[in-house]
Amino acid sequence: MFAAFLEATFRRFGGSFDVLSKDDGPPSACASTLDQAVEHVVDEISPRLRAVSGYARRLRGPVVTALRSIDQLVDAIPGVLPCQRRTYASDPRVNAFFVNYAGLQEVFSHSREVRDLFDANAGAEQCFALLCMHREERRQLGMAVEGDVLRKDVLQTAVSFTDHQLVSPGLVEADARCALKCCIFNSLIGHIHLESAGAQTRTAELERRARAWRARLRRAAPGSPTHAALRLEVDVIEAELRAPTLRLTTLDDLFNYVADSLSNPHKLVSSRQYSIFMDRLGIRYDEPGTAGARELPLAEIHVAGRRPRVACLVSFPRAELLPERDFICEASIFLAA
Repeated sequence: MFAAFLEATFRRFGGSFDVLSKDDGPPSACASTLDQAVEHVVDEISPRLRAVSGYARRLRGPVVTALRSIDQLVDAIPGVLPCQRRTYASDPRVNAFFVNYAGLQEVFSHSREVRDLFDANAGAEQCFALLCMHREERRQLGMAVEGDVLRKDVLQTAVSFTDHQLVSPGLVEADARCALKCCIFNSLIGHIHLESAGAQTRTAELERRARAWRARLRRAAPGSPTHAALRLEVDVIEAELRAPTLRLTTLDDLFNYVADSLSNPHKLVSSRQYSIFMDRLGIRYDEPGTAGARELPLAEIHVAGRRPRVACLVSFPRAELLPERDFICEASIFLAA
């Protein structure tokens, strides 16, 4: 579950985050919401940041920048693709995303969150969610018609979509978009936390090794082979410490890294929209106009440290939900057989 205040922040200020970044400070009614966002960032990355003088005031701007960027990124994703029996036959994207209609039903029907949503809202006729997938490509030999000639052993590119995941379904499109914004924001601060923790660990380990080797070097006889070998080892470690990699030696270093990362979210979170051309057999073509090829507009989201995923806002009707399996009953039948 996302923090309730985070969902409320995107719902309240979506499209108008400038109100939170005024030079004279946000209105008092907004300040508490922004303060919660700042404290959430500090809790998730490192509570030690509270020891930095003025940390909350200094992080407000970077947090607003990250929120605004994510808000704009998600709002740019095209809206809703109905996923159901009718569109599987008529829409090239639905047809491409799922191997068959049964596979489509299973993705939604096997989602615990989708079932819980319908169970809690008996009058809801459909749900909305973000569908995330990986796009896979492989080269293979197939058949193709060139002019009036059917050729075999033609090298082709087959495209498939795998690892389907539904993110926080809701009753309306706005719920799905809000959930995606919260998910991306938490992924961003999670990445910052992992990178900063790793950098601090690496720096501490290099400095520990450097101290140990320097101590051995001081005890070695100058001019001896041992001294030369130790000198070489110390030089290697010191070169690593001087290398232009992330070094977070002090608490101020950590704070500056967090603030800079939040102030430049485009370096860590991005999206792109593009099209590919495929036929119903999943064969990709480089250009439009090829017989049977249809255009598939796609949106792809990339969060640093993770493999890019194709993302699509979708809807699914309750009427096409598969019956929930009764595993206890099935096991009893199996054992009685």
